[in-house]
Formats: sequence, structure tokens, C-alpha cells
Amino acid sequence: MKKILNIIFSVCFSILIITGVIKFTVGFKEIYYYDISNLDIPKLSGLTEEEIRLNYDYLIDYNLSKDKKEFKMPTIPSSPQGKIHFEEVRDIFQNINKIFNITLVISLVGIIINIKNKNLSFLKITSISLISIPVILSIPIIINFEYSFTMFHKLMFDNDYWIFNPKIDPVITMLPEAFFFHAGLMMLALIFLSSMLIYIIYRLLRKKGVQ
Repeated sequence: MKKILNIIFSVCFSILIITGVIKFTVGFKEIYYYDISNLDIPKLSGLTEEEIRLNYDYLIDYNLSKDKKEFKMPTIPSSPQGKIHFEEVRDIFQNINKIFNITLVISLVGIIINIKNKNLSFLKITSISLISIPVILSIPIIINFEYSFTMFHKLMFDNDYWIFNPKIDPVITMLPEAFFFHAGLMMLALIFLSSMLIYIIYRLLRKKGVQ
């Protein structure tokens, strides 16, 4: 029973960290702001930096907002299919937020129970799980990011609305694949660092006599 609970808490704790990393990375607009000049997005999109920031901020705020409203970018037109796609993206982020909240409650309960019982081996299991994820996920990304990017969209969406025509959905011109690659690397790095931190905490507690 102890081993089963450890696995359950470890899985929930791992999911909590992964969804937390996703939420943090998506909300961390500075990585995109950096890529505006790094990837020369004004040249790619034909938009000014001010317009790019304005529309990107709207895009992120729309996806993270709990209030469901019509998708309408400040200065960029969107096709009906484009609007549907971003509505679906928003639904994914809202589901991620729900999963985060659920696993947060379960993880807190697990931490309290294990601290009370002086059993923190679930931290080691969580650390191993988390360190395995960036290693496994980074392999296809490094080998062929474009193919991985395409397969991700095919798995997440049951239509092809994510394939934008820049003539009717110019938003795609300000969202180069390289930016998503950078965001993906940031997520993997944060997951890896979280794994290392949890393992260090586990080792320190073991030295203090906590099993």
C-alpha cells in the first residue's frame, strides 16, 4: 500500500510540476519579446514591434483568461478557422489549469501524509520521472523539430485549422517555429531543474535521517 501511494503521489507531483512549467512558460512573455529582435519578427511579419507586442499580449491573455469571449486580435484579422483554432488552444490551456489545480491538492495531501509518516521516498520517484521526461522528449525535438511540431498538432487537434494561410491569418507570420522551439527548450530546462532540485531536497532529508 505504501509503494502504491508513493507512485500515486509521485505521478501527481510530476504532473503538477509539468503543468506548472507549461503555465509559467506560456505566461513568460519576455522569451517572445527577446525573439522579436532575435528572429527579426518585424521583418517576417511586416508589423511594427509595437503591433507585435500588442497582438502577442492579447493572444497570451486570451488563452490564459478564465473568461470565455470572442477571439479578436487588436490589429490583425482572423479567419473563422483561425478563430476556432485559438478557441481550441484556449480550451487546452484551461484544461491544463484544471489539471494543475487538481494535482496541487493531491500533491499537498501527499506531502503532508509523507512528512507525518517520515517517508519522502516519493520525492526520489518524482525526480527520476521528471528527469526522464526532458530526455525522452528532447530526442525527437533535436533530431527533427519540424516533424515533431507537426505531429504534436496532429495529436492535439482533430482538424487542420492550425495550418494557417498567412493571407487570411497573418498572425502566423509573427509566430515563427523557432520561437516555439525556444519555448520548448525552456520548458524542458525547467523540468530538468525541478527534477534536480527535488532530488537535492530528497538527499538532504535522507542525510537528516528522514527515510
